Amino acid sequence: MSSHTLPIRMIFAGIFVAALWISYQVSISPAQAERLESNSYVIQFGNFNVTAGEKESSSYKVTDTVGQTGAGPYGQYGVSSYFIGGGFQYIYQIDDFSFSISKLLINLGELSPGAHNSDNLTMTITTRGAGGYVIYAYESAPLSLESDAGIAIPDTICDSGSCSESAAGLWQDVNVGGFGFNVNGPDAESDFLTTDHFRQFADRAGAETMQPIASSVDIVKDQIATVTYKAGVAAGSQAAGNYQTSTSFVAVPGY
Repeated sequence: MSSHTLPIRMIFAGIFVAALWISYQVSISPAQAERLESNSYVIQFGNFNVTAGEKESSSYKVTDTVGQTGAGPYGQYGVSSYFIGGGFQYIYQIDDFSFSISKLLINLGELSPGAHNSDNLTMTITTRGAGGYVIYAYESAPLSLESDAGIAIPDTICDSGSCSESAAGLWQDVNVGGFGFNVNGPDAESDFLTTDHFRQFADRAGAETMQPIASSVDIVKDQIATVTYKAGVAAGSQAAGNYQTSTSFVAVPGY
């Protein structure tokens, strides 16, 4: 701490001279860099940015960091042995990821030859990670008679007889029976060309691998896709009764 006395002389139109003395003190404390820590890390010599945050309007949303020392990514996920994200934007690496479906029961009603029955649900996903997301789907087993799992409605082969669990095909002919699904939305896989293009569900009981049905490499917020289930029976004999199976959706964030 230091103390100084300064003389200040004030002159008014040469009429008189007055001496004014002001005494002041200056307190000097050592400067300290920001220290950030938890049970798993310590960051020393952090800095305060000039500005950082989210800016948005009705037509855009942007984040920025101004004044960051050494901003940018260092290393790469899954390739190098480390990753450091310097800058405000990298909080998105640990931000919220959410996925939900609108209902847990699909009711296809009573099936009869010459008709297709359908029902649907919606999936909603939010991901703030720069790597986007992928949603996979599979069925636990074919759509089978509740009282006898050996009797089933086969997975659809679509009108052309060539659709599969990984490739959708056009399915409009009501005389073609089976069980399948369609995905409609901005991020639906590209083989779902229209709402009449259907796939089979990958059969987990048959050791088939679950397949991606929607994906994006971008950040999304409340992105919606509609999954439509459809079933029908071919003309001929099909055991009467209740048929059932379960389907699963797996949402995986990309970072």
